[in-house]
Amino acid sequence: MNREIDLDEAEHILEDLVTGRAQKRANDLLPGAELVIDGGQRVALARHVRRDTDEPALFWIRPLSAAFQDPGTRLPVFDPAIVRRRALHVAAARRDGQRLHLELIGGSTATVQPARSGRLLVLQDFDTWTTTIADDEREGLEALEHD
Repeated sequence: MNREIDLDEAEHILEDLVTGRAQKRANDLLPGAELVIDGGQRVALARHVRRDTDEPALFWIRPLSAAFQDPGTRLPVFDPAIVRRRALHVAAARRDGQRLHLELIGGSTATVQPARSGRLLVLQDFDTWTTTIADDEREGLEALEHD
């Protein structure tokens, strides 16, 4: 099922992917999404997305890198300066099964798909970390309004 879709449908699919809706659990890990730019490296995506109200073709996401480990608590820690929000400026969107292909204004292609293996572990670490930070900090990260 490879078909072009409008940005409203793309937003809905993107939200479903990052939150893991309609995906099966892999072992004990909650499902989520990963991002692939131009067929290259895969990175986990945090469980939030925001469509810009001023520019409807602009979607804000938060790619994740591997966590640091707090030596005292041994819990994962993320540096918000490293896991900054990123913008996807979409020219066209296409659905291909569980994958969402976004043709970006700059000519690149972003694919958002169900996360696998190591990206699920990074996502689980991020979920754990967000339970250890202050509510206002977590809400700020989830809002994707600022870096």
